[in-house]
Amino acid sequence: MKPAGNSFATGLGTNWYNTADVHKPFGFDLTIGVGGVQAPLEDQSFSLTGLTNLKPSVAGATSAPSFSGSGDGKQLDLMLDQPQYLSPGVVNPKYPGKQLITSFTTPAGISKYIPTASVQLTIGLPIINDVTVRFMPSVEYSGFKVSMWGVGIKHNFKQWIPVVKELPFDASVMVAYSKFDLNYALPTSSQVTPDMLVKGTNFTYTPTATVYSTQAMNITANALMANIIVSKKLLFFTPYLGFGVSKTNFDLKMAGNYPILGNPITEVKTVGVTNYTVPKVDPSSGKTYIEIKDMTNPINITSSELMPNATIGFRLKVLMIMTIHAQYTLQKYSTASVGFGFAFR
Repeated sequence: MKPAGNSFATGLGTNWYNTADVHKPFGFDLTIGVGGVQAPLEDQSFSLTGLTNLKPSVAGATSAPSFSGSGDGKQLDLMLDQPQYLSPGVVNPKYPGKQLITSFTTPAGISKYIPTASVQLTIGLPIINDVTVRFMPSVEYSGFKVSMWGVGIKHNFKQWIPVVKELPFDASVMVAYSKFDLNYALPTSSQVTPDMLVKGTNFTYTPTATVYSTQAMNITANALMANIIVSKKLLFFTPYLGFGVSKTNFDLKMAGNYPILGNPITEVKTVGVTNYTVPKVDPSSGKTYIEIKDMTNPINITSSELMPNATIGFRLKVLMIMTIHAQYTLQKYSTASVGFGFAFR
């Protein structure tokens, strides 16, 4: 999930500007932008080496596609320790060793591109020049709760440099920060329970009082960008360049209690004067009891990127107040975007 999260957070920090020019006091524009973020090649797969109880079903498999990769997933076998005896006096021929509990396939790659979108309002103010705001109020639907906000400031620093301020181009510095929050309460059909783990196996378990109904997913992403922008207006056409850095953070947490499989449960049975450790079996079903362990808030994926970048783009002014722009930002997670807006500068 890290490449998808990094891409999404990168999208929050892009498409903030389309010219170095600033508004006159109380001028404004409303701009809508869309684009795509591309994950780098090194983040399009993840390593399977170093696993302990999980082993690839096919020998030699060392990696699997991440969310941003391509191709099918890899089958993994869950192997857990076996008991020494199958029943009193009957030695387990596979001891010492591990027992195949279940197999599953990692997800296939989805896409190396993550879409991004933004709606922002910019207002010109004295001295500060431009203040840009992005905002989406908290929305709740089908267990999801989503909110997003961002603010940016662009300042014409060229006006303070003697001689340079007379040259026929615009130069500004812009700093912007944005934050996204998503909380999702898992519905009953998606909750992980012990029943789900042992379904279709030769194992059963002893029920406990643990509550699994509070399972949820929480996602937070934010981006901070700082850029120096240079542009030159040529009638209705304005090319621009930007150079700077962006700092992104992405956090994904699985909240609540989650069951995981432990080892098959064993018990000691005595035959004569000899003790034998054998699997503990449910007499009604003939299935072996397996240990169920509980993990609270088990997954905490945190990722951050600090990326120098360079942006090239252009803006077209049409119909007096309407603008269209396109740009490409070269960085570790490169971004291409387009947009249109209505400007009263």
